[in-house]
Amino acid sequence: MKIGISIGILALTLLAQLSVKGQTSQCKAADETAIRGVLAEFNDAWSAKSAVRYAAVFAEEGDWENAFGGRRKGRKEIEEFISGLVSQFSTAMETITNTRVWCISSKMALVDIYQTISGQKLPSGNIVPTRSIRMTQLYEKTGGRWLIKVHRVADLRQMAGRPAAVESKKP
Repeated sequence: MKIGISIGILALTLLAQLSVKGQTSQCKAADETAIRGVLAEFNDAWSAKSAVRYAAVFAEEGDWENAFGGRRKGRKEIEEFISGLVSQFSTAMETITNTRVWCISSKMALVDIYQTISGQKLPSGNIVPTRSIRMTQLYEKTGGRWLIKVHRVADLRQMAGRPAAVESKKP
């Protein structure tokens, strides 16, 4: 099972790189519109702090993981976890800065969502410094409906200002 998930993550990474290098998406206009509609509901549900609505856009066996290694499997587990997590974001200002949709096939799509988050308050009361994240989602079309199958978050704070290549220091 872990090997399958690792292969899936590798495939997502490679597909994301291909989409950046000018590969053509297989999306039909209606599919991209439907995927963006699911993404809008995902975002609106989060903004409304509705764990029920948030989890509803995931496939029944959806796989969710945040940037800190928290992972939930299945719509019910996702809903339960999100219901406790949303309170940490009650003071946060979240702004989507870019979204890319790339259809792999007529039934699979990769979506990258870039976002900044400021003002997030931890349970301790401390405010988290402004951060940038990338959410990568794998969508699957089942029964004519697009749902999120896999959701991963990457914290991009460490990437800001980092040179493209790190030179090794010579002794």
